[in-house]
Amino acid sequence: MLLPTAYCFMDHYVYNILISAYAKEEMVDEVMHIFTKMRQKGLNPDAVSYGTVIDLLSRIGRMDDAMSQFAQIITEGLAPDIIVFNSLISGFCSCGKWEKVHELFSEMLDRGICPDRVFFNTVMDHLCKNGRVMEAQDVFDLMVHMGVKPFVRDYNTLIHGYCLVGKMDEGRKLLDNMFSIGLKPDDFTYSILIDGYSKKGRIDDALIIVREMLDGKVKPSIITFNIMIGALLKGGRKEEAKDLFDGIWAKGLVPDVVTYSLMIQKLIEEGSLQESDDLFISMEKNGCAADSQMLNAIVRSLLQKGEVPRAGTYLSKIDERRFTPEASTASLLTALVSEGKGQEYKELLPEKYHSFLEQGTD
Repeated sequence: MLLPTAYCFMDHYVYNILISAYAKEEMVDEVMHIFTKMRQKGLNPDAVSYGTVIDLLSRIGRMDDAMSQFAQIITEGLAPDIIVFNSLISGFCSCGKWEKVHELFSEMLDRGICPDRVFFNTVMDHLCKNGRVMEAQDVFDLMVHMGVKPFVRDYNTLIHGYCLVGKMDEGRKLLDNMFSIGLKPDDFTYSILIDGYSKKGRIDDALIIVREMLDGKVKPSIITFNIMIGALLKGGRKEEAKDLFDGIWAKGLVPDVVTYSLMIQKLIEEGSLQESDDLFISMEKNGCAADSQMLNAIVRSLLQKGEVPRAGTYLSKIDERRFTPEASTASLLTALVSEGKGQEYKELLPEKYHSFLEQGTD
């Protein structure tokens, strides 16, 4: 590890810069080395030093070590601040030790430290991701009760939690509540609800949210379009999906690789192969390059339709871009032999893929 040699000229400020730099890269050994070197040079770590170290240890899940440093803060007579408590609480939330979260919350209050928005959002986010949305709602209500005004991000966290457990009507009520307090939802708020309704098969409700979004002059992201297009295609509503696809440019957006992949795979599924090829060519002309995931998905769709020659064309594109076939793609190639046409298919695929056909004859 490269450190300045003139340690005698280094003060807390310089050490803290070094600790922070290594902590950002999660280089824990280097951080602890500098931390030790401070003491050797007669400098006790200050609240900033401890805060950075505790945050790092909490982020990487070393909660016993983080709590040891926290105990050292107390021993040395330093006052832990809200940042230290938030780091520890986030760490314990991540590893599911909710009893420690409660203990630290109580200690915060005993020390006269008021929880901030970061604290509330951290706890709500972890509760929601664990399906404990009703507890997250209690935390949200406590935040409001304690005078911490919720922001859009806090509502988004809770709405997402309700969507994850399928309680779409509760999520919708939160959207209405935002308007009632003068808070304007952002594109992520709408996208969460659109995705939630789509996954529940409530496509018409999702379309209502899309219209409300546009009426509210909230510019959708391409992710919003992708969610809705995917839902419409899955629900067999291809024409509506195509209309939405065609309207992307009018909203000042351009389709991305996910958008094109959704449309192309649907075209292949219904046998519109020339149309799918044309759309792929148009995509690349528009400057959107196919990635490995998209090309593999196209190959699999074509193989499942028995369109081996076309699949070979897209396998060549995988090679040209130095991508590799995914395991599921390779499995479908190997399965071609079971159809008894291994030799015939060899002539239709690039030479490097002949080995896949030979595997099934062993």
